[in-house]
Amino acid sequence: MIDIELVRRKLSRLNMYLEKLKPISQKSLEEYKSEFYLKSSAERLIQLIVECAIDINNHVVVETNNRPPEDYSVSFIRASDIALITRDLAEKLKGSAGMRNILVHEYMDIDDEKVYNALSLAIKDYKEYLKQVEEFLEKLEK
Repeated sequence: MIDIELVRRKLSRLNMYLEKLKPISQKSLEEYKSEFYLKSSAERLIQLIVECAIDINNHVVVETNNRPPEDYSVSFIRASDIALITRDLAEKLKGSAGMRNILVHEYMDIDDEKVYNALSLAIKDYKEYLKQVEEFLEKLEK
């Protein structure tokens, strides 16, 4: 059974992280690259945002009697399969799981410019994620 309150708590945290990311996204690239704490904060916030969404995806997918996603990227596709989010949004967000892995595990040198350029897009796309998940929950409650 989907724990609606759990999902809403995670949505609330995700929204808070997005709000904290917004001022960083408004800095210039030069400011961003020259400020260690801005970069570190942005990287951590992106990680937390993606992890909140993945937790939501996995919870809803499993609680709708589907097998757990094999990896983080697939969780977005599976979320679209059960109409938690649209396929279009899932395709946009699945790459953020890869970004999260790079940030967490430092698989390669982190490209500051790539992260910076992803900030405003992440904010826009994850705001849409919030909206779509909330609409899904509202349908469940009816």
